[in-house]
Amino acid sequence: MYLSKEDKGSFIDACFHYWNKDCKMTYTKMARRISQESLDILIDEGMIEKKDNQIIIKFLDTQYKERKEQYLKRVIAAKKSKKKNTFSDPIHKNTDSLNKFLSTINGNT
Repeated sequence: MYLSKEDKGSFIDACFHYWNKDCKMTYTKMARRISQESLDILIDEGMIEKKDNQIIIKFLDTQYKERKEQYLKRVIAAKKSKKKNTFSDPIHKNTDSLNKFLSTINGNT
């Protein structure tokens, strides 16, 4: 990369802010966070894209999408696991054993 150290630092800052906002950032907001001059240089160099007023950083979009898909798969797996463990346990299936247990606690044998 043939960028100044300031512009390289601006790119890192831009990536941070972009990721922190779930990869949704307008040109106007990004220009407030890093200098507009640096942002325009990064756009000219092709490191950041601008469509209408939206900023796009492709490699972060790809990573964000992958992480989101992994997260959703894990949530679904956790729900299935919890459901399976809860309802496969014979204690939860058999209310008679629960009633017997409660009657012994209450002294009703």
